[in-house]
Amino acid sequence: MAKTVAFIGPLPPPVGGVALANIRVQEIVQENGKNYNIINLNTSKNLDNADLYKRKGFKEFSHFIKNIFQLIRFVFKNRVDVSNVFVVPNISFLREMVFIFILKLTTKKLVIHLHAKTEGDYFLEGYKLKIFTKVLSLGDVIFVLSERFHKQFYAQYINPKKLIVLENFVDYRDFENQIENKTNEFLYVGRLSEKKGFLTLVEAVSLIQKEASELRIHVLGEFENEDFKLKILNKLSGENIENFIFHGAQMGKKKFEYFKKCSVFIFPSYFENSPIVLKEAIAAKMGIISSDIIENRNILDPYESKLYFEAKNAKSLATQLLTLHNDKEMVKRFNLNSETIKNFDRTYAAQIINEHI
Repeated sequence: MAKTVAFIGPLPPPVGGVALANIRVQEIVQENGKNYNIINLNTSKNLDNADLYKRKGFKEFSHFIKNIFQLIRFVFKNRVDVSNVFVVPNISFLREMVFIFILKLTTKKLVIHLHAKTEGDYFLEGYKLKIFTKVLSLGDVIFVLSERFHKQFYAQYINPKKLIVLENFVDYRDFENQIENKTNEFLYVGRLSEKKGFLTLVEAVSLIQKEASELRIHVLGEFENEDFKLKILNKLSGENIENFIFHGAQMGKKKFEYFKKCSVFIFPSYFENSPIVLKEAIAAKMGIISSDIIENRNILDPYESKLYFEAKNAKSLATQLLTLHNDKEMVKRFNLNSETIKNFDRTYAAQIINEHI
């Protein structure tokens, strides 16, 4: 008899890191060859330009309540053997906490995919952290994003035997390319928002328009709200900045093609957990310009394929943009160094997932 494996969490749109992780874990479980019946409860609002960081209002809490009733119907309709729930420590954990209680009572095995920072989110301080980790401890398996950064922190509150490191991973086959075929163009992929550093990027390009008039930056992603969109577009038109080429959100082969052809990846975000796009850039053999936040350094520090800039500092970013725009030999060296990094391929992740799900 087929084992029913349920996934409870967001699916695109919007194209966020947790949604992508949900898809990729499911793909590995599906390919495992075991007799699995995979079912989904999608908790996303299915909005291309969802603003995930704004203060939650009545509509968001109504959506949370709707999801909870959807889950109740879901578990009554389906006999679930293994449930996978995706958890973040912001205010949406009020919903996921109810999910965990329900799933613990109704499924044979509870797997929690913890996509969390170690500080700076709503449930990561004081008594809220104690509540957060106490509820997480109900999981039979708790996947965390890194050994050195995440597992060490959460092992202070949760039985370390339950904590399994599962790095955000990518399928290197999707990004295979020949370095000599890359263009000198740059790439930004992600939500177009202030916390993702997109305003900092625009301000940085504004500072070097004359010196880097030929700089071309492909942008894959949607604006998180209309106010931010107007702010950016007005700045671009007001200063006659023509370096950006906007393509909207892209998935699958269309997205992969931009990774394959561009030589430099720009990651100005200052709000991350364990960003999968950095690993995609490495898989695509790219040089990287990244903000210097700890979450990014946790991934990139061991490798000689990146330049850091001070987070939120447009002048610092402008300097690094200009460096790689002008120094093609450095870019080529970074490309070759990224080509040697195989740590984030799905092969190792598949072994971990198949062992614990």
